[in-house]
Amino acid sequence: MRRGDATATATATAAFAKRREGASDARGETYDVAVAGGTLGVLVAAALQRRGARVVVVERGELRGREQEWNVSREELERLVRVGAITTEDADACTRIEFNPIRCGFHGGGNGNGNAGDLVTRDILNTGVSPAALVEACRKRFEEAGGAVLERASLRGVEVYDDCAVLDVDGVPVRARLVLDCMGFQSPIVRQIRDDRKPDGVCVVVGSCAEADAFDNSSADLIRTVTDIEEDYRGQYFWEAFPASTGPRDRTTYMFTYMDADESRPSIASMLDDYWDLMPLYQGLDSIEDAKLKRVLFGLFPTYRDSPLKTEFDRVLAIGDASGIQSPLSFGGLAAILRHISRITGACEEALDADCLDREALRTVNAYQPALSAAWLFQKCMSVEVGSRPKRDFINRLMRINFNVMSRLGEDVLRPFLQDVVTFKGLGKTLVSMTLTEPLFVPEILMNAGVGPILDWFKHFAALGAYDFLASPAAALADTVKDFSAVSPRRRFIIRRQCEAIIYGAGRDVIP
Repeated sequence: MRRGDATATATATAAFAKRREGASDARGETYDVAVAGGTLGVLVAAALQRRGARVVVVERGELRGREQEWNVSREELERLVRVGAITTEDADACTRIEFNPIRCGFHGGGNGNGNAGDLVTRDILNTGVSPAALVEACRKRFEEAGGAVLERASLRGVEVYDDCAVLDVDGVPVRARLVLDCMGFQSPIVRQIRDDRKPDGVCVVVGSCAEADAFDNSSADLIRTVTDIEEDYRGQYFWEAFPASTGPRDRTTYMFTYMDADESRPSIASMLDDYWDLMPLYQGLDSIEDAKLKRVLFGLFPTYRDSPLKTEFDRVLAIGDASGIQSPLSFGGLAAILRHISRITGACEEALDADCLDREALRTVNAYQPALSAAWLFQKCMSVEVGSRPKRDFINRLMRINFNVMSRLGEDVLRPFLQDVVTFKGLGKTLVSMTLTEPLFVPEILMNAGVGPILDWFKHFAALGAYDFLASPAAALADTVKDFSAVSPRRRFIIRRQCEAIIYGAGRDVIP
């Protein structure tokens, strides 16, 4: 598949979701929430069902998780416990492996594919979770609380009426007050809203789970490079690797890169060819033949500058990857759900209670977040534009300088960045320190990023500063207004969403 095909792999979606006037004449039970897309959607569905909502999950295949482990931190997994989606015992049972330390290293600085000079941290993506066990646990709690699952059921369209939304599930109408779109990047509702527009950026990932005697599973790699910018590709390959629970010599390695969606970009097949060539260098093998392959992995993660995605319909709200809430630097998926699950479930519960299910109210749930928009400059600097020819070691130099600076500034600066969260104080300190320690490199960054993107980024950086200043008062106001009866339920809902947008938009949900 070419990158230019990333948003055009399904049939036309112009009429998938429609607004209809008046009340629906469809018969049957009206659910509070219908979740479209169950593999990750069941996590949110379980939390909402346990809070008293009547929820139905619609999944086009069998509702089960994949074999390949998800890597998260234990603290992130505990967020599912806090919202009631699983129990602590479930979290323990889903955890297949835990490991530390976690390393970062970059080619050309004495720490490319060795360990000397590595930046070492702990407890980030250090837990291997079984998707099959996690989805099964969430489904069990969901169904025990009265939730309904429609699996192997194709969602053909959604019609929004004044009194409910009606989902066409294999020709059978399913009524719900609120539809949560958890169908990921290829959601037909999202593609309709975005008008099948080409993404602004793409993170392309290839990898494998394999067994080899030479694998060192005493640690994991969060990010590493072993080469400079590829001559024939004009882009930078990054790597990460995690021990796998299937055996002491089993290891999952990913090679990923950032690019735009220009048709000249390499295909997944050609990236896999590069992966087979470079993986032995990365993992210290004599040949790829020294590894016994168990699974081959690949994926596309499109990103859009105008994210998070605001809904264009009453009663329809995108969550997870469908909403574009993930960082342009991340792979999305489970991590995007876990970070926001408390916010999303709380917002849905309050929207149902206050009947704030119209387009205007729901758009406040996925409001502008400057921390997300500010991350675009990093993606820009970690990729190579078509036609440009930066020095081959530019990205590696940038990463070495950036990580060395953040390491000296301490965990409160480094840790959020490693979790794909941008904060004003952390970013500000890093930029000042980089300018002071590497003043001659700053013009090279400006030249490669471009004046336009820098000016656009500065607007988001200024907004990030304002949001950071307002985050503590916003948190206090959100708590105060929650039970303040003098304010109408609708106004309370909107104020609390605006406060959450400030807190999350400043990255302060990660750093108090």
